[in-house]
Amino acid sequence: MLNGKTVTIEHIIEQLYRDYSFDNINKSEVAEWIWNAMGLIGTPYPFEDKPKEITIIEYKAELPIDLYSILAVREKTTGIPFREMTDLFQKFGLGSYENGTEVETPDVDPLTGENYDTYIGPDTSSEYYTYKVQGNYIFTGMENGTIEMAYKAIPIDVVTGMPVVAEDVAYIRGIVSFIAERLAFRMMLKDMITERKYDIIRSDYLFNVGAAKNSCHQLNPSRMETLINRWKSTYIGPEHFDTGLRYLGSRE
Repeated sequence: MLNGKTVTIEHIIEQLYRDYSFDNINKSEVAEWIWNAMGLIGTPYPFEDKPKEITIIEYKAELPIDLYSILAVREKTTGIPFREMTDLFQKFGLGSYENGTEVETPDVDPLTGENYDTYIGPDTSSEYYTYKVQGNYIFTGMENGTIEMAYKAIPIDVVTGMPVVAEDVAYIRGIVSFIAERLAFRMMLKDMITERKYDIIRSDYLFNVGAAKNSCHQLNPSRMETLINRWKSTYIGPEHFDTGLRYLGSRE
């Protein structure tokens, strides 16, 4: 179970020297492999929760450099949340904006010459409060303004700028064994170690990465209470299972 504390990259390198007797370990390579290992283990708990104000200029802004995944985006002044843009085509092509209000302009059928209206969403600002991430930028339907983003960030040591790792025995072991497997694989390709020795390190790595993932999912009483409350909010009643799970997928 993670406790929120972290260890530095020097601790990871020390374990590589001690447990595997590697020589001349490159610190920059270890930093890159730490990021890869955290993504491979794939649980969000070792990452930091961060808020950030971002200024939108001409519909876009640069993303934070330590971004791992976006949790939520909202407009700063009103607090209205943004939804992720998933539309293939712009549904509001018939309208135009004047002073922030959409003015509907009906289209004309080229065959009959009659006016017809295409689909307009229930809220004229539904396309305004949207965002899309592409490359190193976030694009929004808002031309200029400020948004607030809550996101998962790669934990960084503010002094050295290097990544830090959650202080958990199983998680640290998973990170160390992943890096050891990468180093051993490179050494095997150069005929510096035998395939048998590499297989031993690889088997150790596969077990430890699974143990690290399980350690992240262990629940403390507080987190368990949150999950129970979430389950209760969708629970219909004591006859829920007596009716053959008829309403299991229904909303409350």
